[in-house]
Amino acid sequence: MTTMTAPSSERPATVGPLSPIPSRRSFLKASAAAGGGLLLQAILPPLAAIAETSGDSVGEGAALNAFLRISPDGVVTIMSKNPDIGQGIKTMLPMVIAEELDVEWKNVRIEQAPLDEAKYGEQFAGGSMATTLNYDPLRRVGAAGRQMLIAAAAQIWNVPPSECDAEAGVVHYQKTGRSLGYGELVSKAASLPAPDLARVKLKDPKSFRIIGQPTPGVDNARIVTGQPSTPFAILPSLSPILAAAAIFRFR
Repeated sequence: MTTMTAPSSERPATVGPLSPIPSRRSFLKASAAAGGGLLLQAILPPLAAIAETSGDSVGEGAALNAFLRISPDGVVTIMSKNPDIGQGIKTMLPMVIAEELDVEWKNVRIEQAPLDEAKYGEQFAGGSMATTLNYDPLRRVGAAGRQMLIAAAAQIWNVPPSECDAEAGVVHYQKTGRSLGYGELVSKAASLPAPDLARVKLKDPKSFRIIGQPTPGVDNARIVTGQPSTPFAILPSLSPILAAAAIFRFR
């Protein structure tokens, strides 16, 4: 079980401890993914320069350090950037994004990011630094996605965004009770400008529903049942291969 807890000290005015806040365009981009999905493209500091390079197509759309993708059916796919060697980081990092996005954890799907530091920045395990380095930046990635979805709903209803809120993957209009799911809003949200990550409103930790709760590791079931669909080091695929041996004759 992974119990994600908030660091004791927060930095509400910064986007992480590694570098100054990059530009809005450098840090977060939104684009319409194939099939109408929402692709939030986020760059963790200090990787602002990488943001302007082009990326390959991954999943449902073009990806440039894509950490968050929402499909029209409301399923949220979150990329976990760091390698998990048993410390639970593949579960923990997506929990941070999902908390601020405000979705049901049961609707989250997690993908392990491939080893590609040109796209994802430093990817390492060691030093117990994953939470410290990624907590605030990834909270802001999730909060930015929530803000864009709220703005999309507000435009559809022609109401102020301040009169709308989001909870559990649904945006609500407080005065009339109208609501729209994230899956219904993704196409509209993808066309909106990305918010300034330094200014996005973060949730009150008192309202956390994911962070702080015991959460099974996302790969636990596959690990204990030995499913070959997951690339574990103890289950290498060695076939089809040809065996060869070098034979030397000494005189």
